Amino acid sequence: MLYRFRFLIYGFLIFIFLMMFALLFVSLSSKSEPIDYDSNKKDLNRIFTQFEGKIYAMVPGNGYYEVKGANTATFKIISESFSDAHIGYDDQHVYAGNIILEDLDPSRLTVLGNNYYTDGKTTYYCARNSEKNESLSAVGFVIRLGGQSLGLSDKPQNYWYPFKKLDESSTYLSKPGFAIAAGEKVAFFKGLEMKNSNPKTIRPVKIHYYDGDVRDSEGYFTDGRNVYFQDGQLPLKYNEKIHEIGIESDIPSRSAYLINPQNGMVYVNGKPFDESKAPYRLLGMNLKHAYQALFVSKDGLYFYDTEAEKVIRAGDNPFENNQFQEIAPDVFTSGNKVYFLKATEEWGRKRGLLSRTTHLIELEDVLASGIKKISRADSYNGSVWQHGSRYFYFDDAGSSQMMPSTVYEIKDINTVKLLAGDGTLGSEAIRDLSKRNMSTGGEGTTVVKAVTDSDNNWYDSYWVIFGVAGLVYAISYFFRNVKFHPFFIKDGYLIMNNLSFKKFEISDINKIIFSSFKAGSRSGGYSGKMQVLQKNGNTSRSFIFSSKITLVSQSENEILSYIRELQKELGIDGIESEVRH
Repeated sequence: MLYRFRFLIYGFLIFIFLMMFALLFVSLSSKSEPIDYDSNKKDLNRIFTQFEGKIYAMVPGNGYYEVKGANTATFKIISESFSDAHIGYDDQHVYAGNIILEDLDPSRLTVLGNNYYTDGKTTYYCARNSEKNESLSAVGFVIRLGGQSLGLSDKPQNYWYPFKKLDESSTYLSKPGFAIAAGEKVAFFKGLEMKNSNPKTIRPVKIHYYDGDVRDSEGYFTDGRNVYFQDGQLPLKYNEKIHEIGIESDIPSRSAYLINPQNGMVYVNGKPFDESKAPYRLLGMNLKHAYQALFVSKDGLYFYDTEAEKVIRAGDNPFENNQFQEIAPDVFTSGNKVYFLKATEEWGRKRGLLSRTTHLIELEDVLASGIKKISRADSYNGSVWQHGSRYFYFDDAGSSQMMPSTVYEIKDINTVKLLAGDGTLGSEAIRDLSKRNMSTGGEGTTVVKAVTDSDNNWYDSYWVIFGVAGLVYAISYFFRNVKFHPFFIKDGYLIMNNLSFKKFEISDINKIIFSSFKAGSRSGGYSGKMQVLQKNGNTSRSFIFSSKITLVSQSENEILSYIRELQKELGIDGIESEVRH
């Protein structure tokens, strides 16, 4: 019976109301930053600022935070350098932004490098870039934000400079490589142990770029024997040919790909491709007209789906004898065919971005043996090519510059001469030609496409609404013959069976008045109504009821029949009632 759990129900409803009120209050109120660019403040560096006798730290992602308890008179920064700008200290504490690094003695603070800091006993790693504070839940954030708006709590720490305290039983040295340090027995990445690593020989793996540039990886490392992605050991032994791929394009470059040329294996963000399909070969390192990095194996073309976080087979291998050559950025030949890449996006009117697709297209009616470059060798951003009486512009600007396709056919010969003789070819000129119908996107047949569907979790809320509506309907259906009395009698009281649980002592009741009324002009259905007349002359408010749980309109006869049942129950306890029309 609901009456037994009324206080639990009240508490739940109050909680829901307070949460809704907090959300509304937070959404309608804005807590201004304690300082802004027009404030009379003293910038100590790009992170720390002194303002009105207090120290504040800038935490990208959520603005300024007060450094609680910091001594303005003794507060100092380590340096102006980017890597250590987020570390400050006073005579009592060392701070990572606005957060105290416990047990770190500021009088003996030493910078080891690579964002490692020590006092000779206690050592911390503290990231130079702010990150989302995953320990703060969404509900906790809303509650604290509401508390901040009401002046009851501080600004919620939903972004911070993450840190990790290292074991005090070892001494540490920084080593070449992003966020790398060497302990006495093993190496560390961002303060996390790299198991089985040799701290003396740990170093970054090299990144090889399209233009021949070679740099140090910030994710892959080796000690000359093992290979690591961040702090995780990979299932392979190091050799000098292993390297990370330096991809130019924005979206494909967001994943880190490692290649082992000895067996053609690929690892993405530390995860291996299917070894049984190796060897793999990357289809171009430019990929400015691609949203996925395509890898060619004899079995097919593969890519890493960043949303599903798994390797997907895009389609069959179209290249003759599994051989292809990149003759220009994102343009390939195989046998006597020419292929190029094109990047497209699909958007929904209500759902936003639906998917991103990379198309591998075979250029129509063009033979690889008959195409040649005619633009200047020093041209950049693109090149002009000729095939018989046809001319093409091969773009190198990319989809980020609103050039989704690599290949555009130029129809005007004077424009061809102009572009071919210009060393500053650009996408702007081609877009202008397209507007004047003097160029078109390269025509051809899509032979393979890689599709990554966007993760639209926010759209799931619609399914929740539909699910709740369906659940309500199902409950109504299964309980369609269950009668839900508008009252019950207990311990000498008539108690209304609703969330108010209004009680009337039976000895004080003069009469119960029932009636039926039309619930809605459109539905045509009827509901019942009852009022309690007390002996002192007071009349209760009207209580509305139906004969059963249902979503279907009830007739007046059904309501009147149910009222007669209720009158009989009341009569058993000596309560008089009547029906008024």
